[in-house]
Amino acid sequence: MADLLVRGGTVVDGTGAAPVRADVRVRDGVIVEVGPDLAAGDGERVIDAGGAYVAPGFIEAHTHVDGAMWWNPDLDPLPAYGTTTVVFGNCGMSVAPLQESARGPVLDLFCFLEDLPLTAFQDRVPWTWERWPEYRDACRGQAVSVNVAGFVGHLTLRTTVMGAEASWSRAATTEEIAEMAALLDESLTHGAIGLSTNVFDKDRYLKPVPTRLAEDAEFEALADVLARHPGATLQMITRFNEPESIDADVERFARICKPRGIRAQWTAIPSTVREDYLREQTIALHRRLRADGVDFWPNVPHKPLEPFFNFERALTFQRVAAWNSWINGPAETKLATLADPQWRAQARKDWDNRVSSSTSRLDRPDSLIFAISETGHGPLDISLQAYADREGLHISDALATWIGNNGILSCLRGIPDEFDEPVVAGLFNEPHTLTNINDSGAHLQLFCGSGENVYLLTRYVRDTGLMKVEEAVHNLTGKLAGFFGLHDRGVIAPGRAGDLVVFALDEIEVRPEEKRYDNPDGSWRFTRGPAGVRATIVRGVPTVLDAQPTGERPGTMIGLSTAQA
Repeated sequence: MADLLVRGGTVVDGTGAAPVRADVRVRDGVIVEVGPDLAAGDGERVIDAGGAYVAPGFIEAHTHVDGAMWWNPDLDPLPAYGTTTVVFGNCGMSVAPLQESARGPVLDLFCFLEDLPLTAFQDRVPWTWERWPEYRDACRGQAVSVNVAGFVGHLTLRTTVMGAEASWSRAATTEEIAEMAALLDESLTHGAIGLSTNVFDKDRYLKPVPTRLAEDAEFEALADVLARHPGATLQMITRFNEPESIDADVERFARICKPRGIRAQWTAIPSTVREDYLREQTIALHRRLRADGVDFWPNVPHKPLEPFFNFERALTFQRVAAWNSWINGPAETKLATLADPQWRAQARKDWDNRVSSSTSRLDRPDSLIFAISETGHGPLDISLQAYADREGLHISDALATWIGNNGILSCLRGIPDEFDEPVVAGLFNEPHTLTNINDSGAHLQLFCGSGENVYLLTRYVRDTGLMKVEEAVHNLTGKLAGFFGLHDRGVIAPGRAGDLVVFALDEIEVRPEEKRYDNPDGSWRFTRGPAGVRATIVRGVPTVLDAQPTGERPGTMIGLSTAQA
């Protein structure tokens, strides 16, 4: 790693402190000096940051690049948005520790829930491991553009110990719980940053995922292990869109975590105006937990989604049984099924009897726009509701008719929800909330999660003035590093990781989503062009210069064992 000097910029150090004019010197991947007017040494690479901010590299707190790091090691567009560290293994799913016998069921669920190409996982991930120490070594041997840190997924852990059939059907035995605890302990000892669990999701057949069968004894045993590893955290996906369930879910974990002193993040305080009733409920829950001494941090989204919905695979229709079976059925029969009167009758019935959800677009057909037609038949740029009204059709029939005319490769687009941005900004300025929960690497044909970090800077700092630049940077860097126990990064100071981003507020933008056909199976994904950051630096090596990726891959796997308190 070459020596490097970032000179002439204004340092926003990641602590929330006001910006100061300073230069930053990095040597052997570590910051060694911060101060004004530093002189360049012999052979030292100099990056001009004049007129720009210099901040710690951005941390992505919730990604699913567990697979993509093997088939897309550049992990674009993350570096071009200032990202230097990502956290994966979220939502209860990781690729270690994972026995070969459990790999098939785990990958099938992983790829279904996160809309990922299964054959890419099967063929492009090397699978030279079953346990975390071997996995860590494999990751450190894979050159990638960013640093990676991983949770142990509870779904993976449970399935590898119990087997697929048992994990999906019953509570764990005392012996199985002990084995899970031992594997978690080994993983944390060798650098895993915590445990992620999931009491929300269902599989493609509407069956609750295995972790929803876990009893308190199982969670308590795993929590005992977390408590023995300072800095290890719990990530939990709760029933965040069910007002009658979210308090019970979070309070259940609070009873387990509080006496053990475990820090956890939970999903989520909603940010949309239309969900103000649920936001008030979850903010009250957050306040109550903090007042009771529970170290729980809620996730808070800050960027409205404008998702695309395709008809090859999608979670969108999971709550409508006939449509869920259809979208998960064979491609060659889909068009014929849509025209079948018997199927249509059942689909209408299932649509009318679906379970409503605050996050489901199916409850708001006026927010779904016909966006892309495979055949060119159309109509386009009209909502599903308006089309159904015009044609005098039931919503389900209207959708079936439109797909039949336009083709399976057509898409709907969701109108972005209005966010209550002042409330969101206020929550971010509290000390115990988390942002940058963007799902990068998942739902590849639904949206491109990468770019939410830059949106916080452009929208909340530059365009609305709801946050100061030091507040936004703190939320993207030091605050996240502190939560995850990664105390060797997230702040610009001597001894911290040489991970930096150089940007000017008037030069950066979240670029429009674009299709790229570069998945290993030949399918496409949404990505974005570069944001316009001047430089992104990982361990002292530029991965972006003059707003363009350099192709360098200096990233490595980090974890609690690599962080220096």
